[in-house]
Order: sequence, then structure tokens, then C-alpha cells
Amino acid sequence: MYKNCNGFTFFELLVSLSLWSGLIVMIVAHWTMIVIERENKKVETIANQMLYEAMMNERIENETVIVRGAHTFSLFIRSNKQCVRWEDRLKRTKERCEPLLQ
Repeated sequence: MYKNCNGFTFFELLVSLSLWSGLIVMIVAHWTMIVIERENKKVETIANQMLYEAMMNERIENETVIVRGAHTFSLFIRSNKQCVRWEDRLKRTKERCEPLLQ
């Protein structure tokens, strides 16, 4: 055997590879969640815009379904509030309500 070898042992190589692969897996998992939440924010912005337009332009008497792109929005009135409901990328139902303008 040689003394004072400057190379890595096989065990050190396995430890470093496992650490790097764990780090990469964590980064990819967090990155996908960030991308999904960004898309959810875009859909929420569209829903807010639709609610604002409905409140300024017309009064909705019953439930109205509007499809924009791949998303379906539902505009309706509940207890003197005008609301919009939609489903996000994680299949959660979201809702936003604003009081009716007098």
C-alpha cells in the first residue's frame, strides 16, 4: 500500500454522491412547488379581474360559468356579495367575494 495517497476512497465518493443527490432532489421538489404556486397566482389574478369587471359592468342574478383558457370560473351572488369560484392546479376550490356596490 502507498502512504500519503492524495486520492479519494470509494467510501468518500459514495458519501459525496449521496449528499449531492439529496440536495438535487430537495431543490427539484421545491422548484416544482414554486412553479405550481406561480401558476395558481396567475389564475387568482384572472379571477380577481373577472370579479372586478362583473362588479363594474353588470349585475349577475344567478350563477354564470366563464371559461378562459384551461380554467373554469363561476360568478354568483351570495348574501349581498358577488363571488367568483375557481379550481387551482392542486385541485383546491378557491373563492373570492366582494360586497355589492350600492
